[in-house]
Amino acid sequence: MAYPSDQVLTPAKPFGKFLIPFLLAIHVLWLVLVGRSAICPCGVVSLWQTGSDAAQNSQQVADPYSLLHLIFGIALSRGFRWLRPTWRVADLALLAVFSSTVWEVMENTPWVIQLMDNAANAAPDYDGDSILNSLADTGFVMIGFWVARLLPLLASVALAVVLELIVSWMINDGLVLATVRILYNLVR
Repeated sequence: MAYPSDQVLTPAKPFGKFLIPFLLAIHVLWLVLVGRSAICPCGVVSLWQTGSDAAQNSQQVADPYSLLHLIFGIALSRGFRWLRPTWRVADLALLAVFSSTVWEVMENTPWVIQLMDNAANAAPDYDGDSILNSLADTGFVMIGFWVARLLPLLASVALAVVLELIVSWMINDGLVLATVRILYNLVR
């Protein structure tokens, strides 16, 4: 289904082109202020974290959690398009970057790090993201956002389900498993 917003790819306001770099600068500044390292403290930089080495969890460019960020981007794209079908795609993309930045800032607060690390201890150890990983996570959100704009709704949903199953199988974690663990720990 074509949307009116699909035809315009430039921000409506002159300051629009500065908002994404501004949001990313705030994102990085927050991570620096809370003491996140630029890269993995182990000194290794790799494109994909293949193992379950706790020292490198959420420290490299990409890891199994990157697939969850793709799902987040798919959900944002579909949700925003449903809520605001007449908004221009550039405005929806800006809102997706903003949403990802808000999540990355929250995800790297001491409270959320502790909550996610102590969620029944079933998931790999989590000590917060490196700045490299956090920015890459936002990149994966935006890839998911754009993929969802290209795919029909059912294909987007199917892709999200397959990605969730892959992550759950790979690392015994995912959006569904983490939500269940966190809710269980909050109510017990």
